[in-house]
Amino acid sequence: MKLRFLSTTVLLGLCSVTHAASFDCRKAGTFVEKEICADAKLSKLDDALTANYQMMMASNLGDDGVSLRKEQRSWIAKRNKCATNRCLTDLYRERVDSVCEAPVVTGLHPICTEASEVTSGK
Repeated sequence: MKLRFLSTTVLLGLCSVTHAASFDCRKAGTFVEKEICADAKLSKLDDALTANYQMMMASNLGDDGVSLRKEQRSWIAKRNKCATNRCLTDLYRERVDSVCEAPVVTGLHPICTEASEVTSGK
């Protein structure tokens, strides 16, 4: 019985850390970081934003990604001012999609994940 309880406790502990995010959840310090780590949907939105942003930055945006990087920093500053889960969710839904609106000068435009794909559970 004790072994089963210990195994379940270890598994539950691992599950709480397995929410992937663009940062190490074990080092989450701010409300925003803790909320992203605690909420599976926010964590998935964070993952999608990270993937979309990285794909866009790897594309030829014509300015070496300077504009997109500047937009992202501005968005992060706005995100860090959120004090509610709703605020974070709304900002993430918007940014996951808008980060992919940057025009690609040459080559194929990356196929980005849309926020609706993440939040619908598909």
